[in-house]
Amino acid sequence: MRDDTKEKDMLSLQHRIRKFSRIEKAFYASIILTAIIMAVGIIFLQSRNLQQRQEISHLNSQITQKQTEYDDVKQEVNELMTRERVTEIAKKAGLSNKTGNIQKVD
Repeated sequence: MRDDTKEKDMLSLQHRIRKFSRIEKAFYASIILTAIIMAVGIIFLQSRNLQQRQEISHLNSQITQKQTEYDDVKQEVNELMTRERVTEIAKKAGLSNKTGNIQKVD
């Protein structure tokens, strides 16, 4: 009995599909094609977005690393330019220390 019902349903569905005009079939096919294209497009855009986010994260970590290196070098330069160090190097070179002749230049 159930098989008969299923067959009748299938025949009814096939009969309905056959009744669609060519324009209706083309319209429904275009809707299905558009849905498939949009789904593929959305998946592509999401994967591209993820790749861009990963690249941005990588670049941010590189920026942070370079900023740390810059700060370390800047600190080292400041340590090398202290008045005491300059005075000590001048004494080793045989130069005299006068208060007004040592200036810090940035």
